[in-house]
Amino acid sequence: MAERTTYKQRTREEVMAWLQRARERKQAFQERANEIFAEEERLRQMATESHYYDIAVK
Repeated sequence: MAERTTYKQRTREEVMAWLQRARERKQAFQERANEIFAEEERLRQMATESHYYDIAVK
């Protein structure tokens, strides 16, 4: 017996809403990544200014 798949037809509004949610998730992820990067840069700068060698970055 052959496997049968059925796909629900999506409206334009459903697809646009799905894409918008994906954009929002991407933006939230990017903002969090930027925060982490900024914190690492701040810590790296503090280590440089205090004359400690930053072994975490190599």
